[in-house]
Amino acid sequence: MNNLTVYQNNLPNTLEDLSKFVLVGREKLTAVRAEIRAINKVQLAEEVREQKKEEAQMLAEALLDAEVRIGDLLKQIPKMNTFKGNQYKEVNSHQCENTKKQETKQEVITRLGFNKDQANRFETLSSNKDVVEQVKAEARENEDIPTRSRVLQLVKEKTKEEKYIEEEFKKIEEQTAIQKNIHNAIYKILCTDISEEYLNIWYEGLDKSYLETMEEDINRAIEKYENIKNFIEEKRKIRRIK
Repeated sequence: MNNLTVYQNNLPNTLEDLSKFVLVGREKLTAVRAEIRAINKVQLAEEVREQKKEEAQMLAEALLDAEVRIGDLLKQIPKMNTFKGNQYKEVNSHQCENTKKQETKQEVITRLGFNKDQANRFETLSSNKDVVEQVKAEARENEDIPTRSRVLQLVKEKTKEEKYIEEEFKKIEEQTAIQKNIHNAIYKILCTDISEEYLNIWYEGLDKSYLETMEEDINRAIEKYENIKNFIEEKRKIRRIK
């Protein structure tokens, strides 16, 4: 943990050590960035600047990787770890006492030195590893330093785009359902046999008390068909005018 110059392949494995690495590493990265600004200001040798820039790039990548791992581990912790009882009568009292003492997720986050927003950002990085790798590659190509803010910005844009696509698909599904509904209503009557023989059989099977209601339903159906017809005619007129 004291030697932050060896980064990429030496990240800690435990949540506690990863957290320490990130907390110390962020301070180190801030210091290296300040050194780079100072080097640019006093115009020191390009070689010195490049060394510091390379150090900042490697540390920034390692910090992103560490924060991704923290996000992975945080997602495995249940929000509530408190003991809620046991369905069995015989239970080891020592085990029960240990279970009661388990920390909640928020308590773990606080103990590690982070707040809820930081933890949420780590979990966002964990859920978008492809974007993290994209930002790292983008920074290497541009000889720049990859940042968490850039990852979160791209994730926001990606989420917005995915939401837009989802809404568009939903619109298409709704449109398709409506079209299917109206088409079924039109073509169902077209496919119905209304010959005199068929209508006689239908009529004979009717409950005579239902005839009055049936006439009302037919009139309402005719009105709906007329509405569809009038709507189509109106739309055709508008198209012709255009």
